[in-house]
Amino acid sequence: MNKTLLALASALVAAVLVLSGCGAGGGDGKDVRLTFLTAFPEKGQNNDGFWIFVEVLKEKAPWIEVDYRGGPEVVSPTDLIEGVSTGAYDGGHLPGDYYAGQMPLMDLQRFTPYSPMEERENGVYDLLATAHEEIGVHYLGHTHAGVPQALLLKDRIESPDLTGRSIRGSSAATSMITSLGGTPVDMPGDEVFTALERGVIDGTVWASVGPSTFGFHTEVGYYVEPRWYESLANTVISLDTWEALDDRSRQALTEAMIEAEPKIFEHYQKLSEQETAAWEEAGMERIEFTDADAEKMMQIAYRDSWDQLDWKRIASKSPEAAELRRKYEEGYGEDLSEAVPGRARIEAAS
Repeated sequence: MNKTLLALASALVAAVLVLSGCGAGGGDGKDVRLTFLTAFPEKGQNNDGFWIFVEVLKEKAPWIEVDYRGGPEVVSPTDLIEGVSTGAYDGGHLPGDYYAGQMPLMDLQRFTPYSPMEERENGVYDLLATAHEEIGVHYLGHTHAGVPQALLLKDRIESPDLTGRSIRGSSAATSMITSLGGTPVDMPGDEVFTALERGVIDGTVWASVGPSTFGFHTEVGYYVEPRWYESLANTVISLDTWEALDDRSRQALTEAMIEAEPKIFEHYQKLSEQETAAWEEAGMERIEFTDADAEKMMQIAYRDSWDQLDWKRIASKSPEAAELRRKYEEGYGEDLSEAVPGRARIEAAS
C-alpha cells in the first residue's frame, strides 16, 4: 500500500471514530467535529480564504469544530478530492483544476466573469453544487477568489507576441501561451524560481498573488496587463458527512460561507494590490497593452481558448456544462477586460 492510500485509510478510520463519538448533529446539543485538509501549506496565502471562512464559522456556530489535519505534506493535492469524496476526510480546500479529471466541468471555472457573490445570485452556484454531488461531495463555495492570472517576463515585449520564448504555465495557461506564439513549459511550481534564475524559461504565467513569496520578482523584469481569468479554490465537504449533519449545522455552514465570500474576495483583491506594489518596489516594470493589443489578449483568453475546450468530453461527464456555458457567455460584454472578476488592471497599493 503506498503512502497516500495508507494515509487515506488511516484518516477514514479516524473520521468514522470522530463521527461516531461526537455525533453529526448540533441541534441535539452535541458538538460537530469536521476534519479538513488543504491543497496548500497551512500558513500559505492561498489558504487565507479558508481561514477567513473558519473564523466566520466559529462566530456563527461555536458547536462546529474544524479539525485541521494539514496540507500537501499529508495528502497530494491531486488526491485530496478522492479523500473527501470517499469520506476519508470530511472536507477540503483546493482548486477546481486539481479535480478536473473527475469533474471536467472544473475546466470552465477559470473563465467565470462573476464574483462568488454574483454566482449565488445568478444560479451558477446551484449548477456547481449539483455537479459536485455527482462526484460525492457537497460544494460550499469559493475560499480563494478575486485573483487574476498575470504574465511575468524576464525581457520586454513590444506587442502581445511570445514567439521564441519559453513560458512556464499550468494546463490552464497552455492555450494562452501557444496562441501568443510562445512555447509552454510544464514544471512544478517549486522549480520555477531556479528555472528563471538559470534562464531555462523566459517567464511564467502565475496568479497575481504569490510570485513575490517565491522570489520571482527578483528574476523577472516585467509584468503584463491586461490580466485574465480567475484563480479559484473551492471548499467542499464529503456528501455522506453533509447528509449526516443536522439541519442546524448544514445551515450554519452555508451561512458562514455566504458571509465569508465577500470578505475573501476583498482580501485577495487587496493582496493583489500589495503584490503589484512589491513587484514595482523590486524594479519590475508594467507592460500595458491597450486598444487592439489588449483586445487580442482578451479575445484569446475568453473566446479562442474557450472554444478550444473539449466540449464533447466536458458535456458527456458534466450535464450542467451547457447551462453553465450559457450563463458565462451572458456575462461577457463587448469589453472582455470587464469579464475579469479580480480586475484586468491592478494598481499597486500605495
